[in-house]
Amino acid sequence: MSSTSYKSARDTFAHRLEEWDWAGQGASRRHILEAFLELAIANGFNSVSMRTIANAVNIKPPSLYSHFPGGRDEIVAESLRWHFHRFGQALLEAVDHAQSASEFWDCMVRLHFTRQVRLPESNLWDLLVATDRMANILPSELRSQVDDWVDLHQNMYVAAAVDMGFPQAEERVKVVVTLLEGATRWASPECNDAELAELTDRAVVLSRTILAADF
Repeated sequence: MSSTSYKSARDTFAHRLEEWDWAGQGASRRHILEAFLELAIANGFNSVSMRTIANAVNIKPPSLYSHFPGGRDEIVAESLRWHFHRFGQALLEAVDHAQSASEFWDCMVRLHFTRQVRLPESNLWDLLVATDRMANILPSELRSQVDDWVDLHQNMYVAAAVDMGFPQAEERVKVVVTLLEGATRWASPECNDAELAELTDRAVVLSRTILAADF
């Protein structure tokens, strides 16, 4: 990779986000998607039905189909896309002013870690992806999209690691991502802002330790 490969990875990620047209994603559809995520976080993914979603947004169940003709499967797919789209926007904003691969890496880790701790839907998304890998619960087309999103995200980490001169970047990045996705195992979602800032600094240090480890 070139010395600016992290910029190329960032641009590829940004272009993919731009391909999604959310212009038709009106307030009602977004409200339904957010309600689904909240219900899935509170009660478990499998417990969420069209009826419980309808109750949450105060409409009759048949009316949901006017927004999502494909029913629950379409809501699940769109909620995953919507979550990743918002994550992607936040990620691009976080790395926008990075002047080097090192700064780029730190910005990515900080954003990734804080969202894992503060946003329960991040853990739900990871759970759905992990469950699908074991049990194939997602439609094949959506699975391919999810795999593509995961690869685009991890490629940004890999590119930065390569630009910083670390060998075996892909292996090291997988370990770092696993560490960050398990953030709530060692960082309480109830922590205050000062504690979160300290834990985020620790996450950056740990990620760099993994990069420099003797594999």
